[in-house]
Amino acid sequence: MDNRRLFLAALLSLGVLVLWQWMFAPPQPVAPRDSTEGIEAPASSGPLSPEPGRPTAGEAAAESADSGTAAGSGEPVAEGPPIVASLEQTVRLETERFVAVLTNRGGQLRSFVLKGQRRADGELVDLVRQRPAGMPLPFAFVSPAGEELAINDALFEVRGGGDRLELRYRGPHGDATKVFALGPDPLFTVEATLHGSDPWSLMLGPGVRNPKYVDLDNRYEKGARKVDWYVGGELEGRQADRVDAVTGLPSSVSWVALTDKYFITAAIPASPLASVNVVPVAVEQGEGGAVGGYRPLPASEEAEEAEWPRDLALTIEPAADRLALDAYFGTKGYVEMRRQIRAGVLPPGLDQTLDWGMFSFIAKPLLYGLRWLHQNVVHNYGWCIVLMTVLIKIALLPLTHKSYTSMQRMQKLNPRMEAIRNRYRPKLRDKQGRPNLEMQRKMNEEMQALFREEGVSPLGGCLPILIQMPIFFGFYQLLSNAFELWNAPWIGWIGDLTAKDPYYVLPLLMGATQFVSTKMMPAPTNPSQRIIMNTMPIWFTAISFGFPSGLVLYWLTNNVTTIIQQGGYNRLKKAGFFGGEPAKAALKTQRG
Repeated sequence: MDNRRLFLAALLSLGVLVLWQWMFAPPQPVAPRDSTEGIEAPASSGPLSPEPGRPTAGEAAAESADSGTAAGSGEPVAEGPPIVASLEQTVRLETERFVAVLTNRGGQLRSFVLKGQRRADGELVDLVRQRPAGMPLPFAFVSPAGEELAINDALFEVRGGGDRLELRYRGPHGDATKVFALGPDPLFTVEATLHGSDPWSLMLGPGVRNPKYVDLDNRYEKGARKVDWYVGGELEGRQADRVDAVTGLPSSVSWVALTDKYFITAAIPASPLASVNVVPVAVEQGEGGAVGGYRPLPASEEAEEAEWPRDLALTIEPAADRLALDAYFGTKGYVEMRRQIRAGVLPPGLDQTLDWGMFSFIAKPLLYGLRWLHQNVVHNYGWCIVLMTVLIKIALLPLTHKSYTSMQRMQKLNPRMEAIRNRYRPKLRDKQGRPNLEMQRKMNEEMQALFREEGVSPLGGCLPILIQMPIFFGFYQLLSNAFELWNAPWIGWIGDLTAKDPYYVLPLLMGATQFVSTKMMPAPTNPSQRIIMNTMPIWFTAISFGFPSGLVLYWLTNNVTTIIQQGGYNRLKKAGFFGGEPAKAALKTQRG
C-alpha cells in the first residue's frame, strides 16, 4: 500500500510538471541579428570588434543556456522568471535641446541629435559616431579592456516613458537593468546594474560626432580629438594620436570626457568606480568618404608606419554591481558652460576642455566682446570681427602714435648714425678678418649714447607689431576653438569663419594690403628690422592659406585700418608735424 501511494504521488508530480511545461512554456531565445548584413565587417579582431574564434552573441547564449551559466562568467544564471522583449524597438528621451534615441537591443544609445546645431551640409549634428551594425554603441556593456559582452545582443524590456526610461533584462546573459532619465538641463542620468557577468563596464564613444574620414587627419582637427579628465582640481588629457594602448585613468576622476574642437561627451560618476580605461582604436574608411568601423590599434611601430587615423573609447567600471552617471552630451560653448558651472549644474573644470592656449587672457575677453557685439550691434560674427578690430586699433592709437613719432626721430638721426658706422667700419675686423669685439662694443656704446641723448628707442618702430602679436595669437585661438563661430557665415563664399577660405581670396587680399601698409611706413634704420618688415607680408600670406577665415579677416581689417592711419600720418608729416618744416614754408624757401 505504501509503495502504491508513493508510485501514485510520483506519477501525479510528473503529470503536474508536464502540464506546467505545456501551459507555461518559457520564451524561445531571440535569434541574434546578422551584424554584417549589407556591411563589410572589420577584418581584424580586438576591442570593439568580434574576435576570431570568439562565439557570437547567439552562440554565447546557447552555450550559456546549455551550461547553466551566464555568458562571460562562471556564475549561475540569475534566478527568477525571464525578462526579455520579443521585438527590437527604439525609444526616445527628448528635451528642447536634444533627442536621444535608445535601442532596447543591449540598452544602448543609438543617436544623440542636438536640436538647432547643423553641420555644413545642413544635417543636424549627431554626437553618436555611426558604425556598422553589431558594433557596440555608447553605454554598451563591455569588459574593462573594451571587449563586447554578449548581453549587448539581448532584447531588453522597455518600461516607463517620458523623462524616465527603464530597460530590463533577465536571461542566459545575466540580470541587467539600465535607467536613462532627464536630469537638470543640460544633463541626463544613466544607471546600470548587471549580475552574472563580472567584471563589466559601460562604454563611451568611440569618437564624437560624424566627421568625414579625411578630417581625421586634418592637422587642425587631429589635436582636438582627445580624452580629458579632472582629478584633484587639475585637468589632464591625452590626444587620440598619442594613445597607443589601453590606458588606465585614476578611478577618483571627478569627470571624464571625449572631446573634439566644438563638442563633448562627458561622464560624471555618481557612484564609486573601480577603473576608467582609455581604449585606442584605428578608424576604418567607410563609403562615400565617411568614417566606417573600428579595429584594434596595431602595434606602435605598425601604427606609425601606416599612419592610422586614431580615435578613443572609454570604459567605466563600477566598484560594485551598480554604476550611476550624470552625462553631458553637447557643445563646448565657453560662456554657456561657465554659466552652468556657476549654477552648480555642470562640474568644475569642464570649461577647461576648451583649450585657449597661453593667450587665454586675451582670447576670453575677445570672445565676450564678440558676443556682445553680436547680440547688440550686428548679428553677423564676420562684421563683429571687423568692428572688434577697429576698436582694438583705436585702443592702441596712443601707442601707435608714440611708435610713429619714434620712427620719425630715428630717421632724423640716420645721418649721425651712419657717420658713427663709417668711423668704426675699418676697425671692426683685424688684418686676418676676424671680428674685433672691442671695437664693436665701443660702436654700440656710442650708438646707445646717441639714442639716450635724443630720447629715442631703436625698437620703437617694432613696438606696435610686438603688441599686436599676442592679440593675433589670441584671435587665432578664439577663431580656431570658439563654438560660437563654428559654421558662422560672413558674406558670399565665406560660410564658416572657423574654416579656411576655399578660394584664398582673403589671404591674397591680406598679403596685398600688408605689402602696401609696409611700404607706407617709414623704413627702419636697422638693417635687420628692414629685412623683417619687407619679408613679413610674404610670410603672412603663405601661412594664412590654412588659417581660419575669421583670423584672416581680422588681419585684413587691421591692414586696411593701418593704411588709413598711415596715410593720415603722411599728410601730417607733409604739413610740418613731427618736428619737420611745413610743406608750404619749404616750398617758399625753395622759391626764394
